[in-house]
Amino acid sequence: VPAGSEVSQESLLLHGPFARKPKRIRTAFSPSQLLRLERAFEKNHYVVGAERKQLASSLSLSETQVP
Repeated sequence: VPAGSEVSQESLLLHGPFARKPKRIRTAFSPSQLLRLERAFEKNHYVVGAERKQLASSLSLSETQVP
């Protein structure tokens, strides 16, 4: 191994091909938000587009927080 080309084990774990993505911060929904989200899910298992945007807005959430 040439001098200076050693890669630490820690560096491989953080930047290697099998590096884990940082964990996403889990959204803590309020009871009323959960109820609205569950009702929307009962109607349609895939909330997308304008409906997703409107639901997120009405719940004070971002669109990515609406499952």
